[in-house]
Amino acid sequence: MNNNKIKSITRTAMLLALTIVFQAVGRTFPLGSNSNFIVGPLVNACLVISVTLVGVFGGAVISVLSPFGAILTGASLPLPLAPFIALGNFVLVLAFYIFRKKKAIAIVLGSVAKFAVIYGSLLYIIPFFNLLPENKALTLAGAAFGWPQLVTALIGGIIAIPIIIKLEKHV
Repeated sequence: MNNNKIKSITRTAMLLALTIVFQAVGRTFPLGSNSNFIVGPLVNACLVISVTLVGVFGGAVISVLSPFGAILTGASLPLPLAPFIALGNFVLVLAFYIFRKKKAIAIVLGSVAKFAVIYGSLLYIIPFFNLLPENKALTLAGAAFGWPQLVTALIGGIIAIPIIIKLEKHV
């Protein structure tokens, strides 16, 4: 294995670990009902930063594993929703990768796309396949997995941009 591959795997593992630490801290400390607005932006920042440090593949790995990390750290995330959260995360990562030269546009488009995937899955896909009771899906869509996903993705992007600019000068 060459040095670049080892560096990429190590960076991906470190960002995934940081993501899971943020999720665990959000469950450990009494942050109240607004913990989503602290943990969510930090997780989304890790997703966006991963694109700069390890590219779209590393970002995809973190996107897919982070919802399961949230479940393992005690999040009240129903398991049938995890793949849709993973897909929403990946859409954010992919949009940032595609539009990375125009960071603000990348953050806005990625955040809207992530919201659309997660919210759309709660309104249409999950009820269609009867993966959750319809009233539970609608409750989730109106709560943590509705508009807060858009807000936390945007805030996470705002947090990530200065870090990315700094990293680009040194990486």
